[in-house]
Amino acid sequence: MEQKLADPTFHKQVVGVVAEIGGRTFDEATRRMMAFLLDHSLSREYNFVGRHGKREFRGLKLFEVVYGSLKKNALTNQITRRDAEKAVSKWLIGARDRGGNRTARARGGEQDGAVGRATTED
Repeated sequence: MEQKLADPTFHKQVVGVVAEIGGRTFDEATRRMMAFLLDHSLSREYNFVGRHGKREFRGLKLFEVVYGSLKKNALTNQITRRDAEKAVSKWLIGARDRGGNRTARARGGEQDGAVGRATTED
């Protein structure tokens, strides 16, 4: 996906599609956009800065898609890069609790839930 997003025309088209997902607040729009772009198992492989054995999301063109989409959305176009970084980081932090893992962790054991892992190169 990162290779495809290197093409400015494709990048612009993806931003347009993702911007249509929308949301009334920065956090809501970010949650909706990130859920559209990344599935549960892939989101667990990333954090914003790439610490603790995870991949860095900040340097991906996919982050630029989210930021560009937030800027293009009429309700969130006043967002700063820093606000977008915080919203994406917050969404990635919650990845381990999605897909039923919060319940599994509450019962005593963390469930991986990742059967087949996709990569951003797909």
